[in-house]
Amino acid sequence: MNNRILIVSASEKSSDALARILKKYSWNSLDFASSGAEARRAMLRGRYALIIINSPLKDEQGSELAASLVHSTSSSVILIAKTEIADMLASKVEGDSVFVIPKPLQTRQFLSAVRLALAFSARIAGVEKEVMKYEKKYDEFRTVSRAKCVLIEKEKLTEQEAHRFIEKQSMDRRESKLQVSNGILKRYL
Repeated sequence: MNNRILIVSASEKSSDALARILKKYSWNSLDFASSGAEARRAMLRGRYALIIINSPLKDEQGSELAASLVHSTSSSVILIAKTEIADMLASKVEGDSVFVIPKPLQTRQFLSAVRLALAFSARIAGVEKEVMKYEKKYDEFRTVSRAKCVLIEKEKLTEQEAHRFIEKQSMDRRESKLQVSNGILKRYL
């Protein structure tokens, strides 16, 4: 499972403090960005299970970045903000599933949020994997159905005959139905 973490903070001192806490608990795959723009570029280079944003950033508040990353990636996002504005930011981004933690940080609370966010990220990754599996099956079904339609039209077979033809070719050639169907489509189209 990918447990890469991106820490986005304008303050190098804060980045180092967060990194020390995370490394103490064996989360060692860390990358850093000091602005929203730099974080967006980092997202183009790789995938992260978790993004921790220490607000405010050099070029923006951080809540806009958090909301945008939640919608454009499968990463979990934790937004750390001053206590005075944490509730206001939470109400702004909680609908986007962004975890908001007030400063000053309490290590135990922070670690709980990190564990929860990583678990959430792992769950999302599992769902994405399932979706991809079903998309692949759907694409295969669609290709086989198109091949059947071509056989019905060009060879004047019934739907059952076309189905049996593809299955028999698959067994005889030791190819998948998808490979046989692609061959049929290539031959006739």
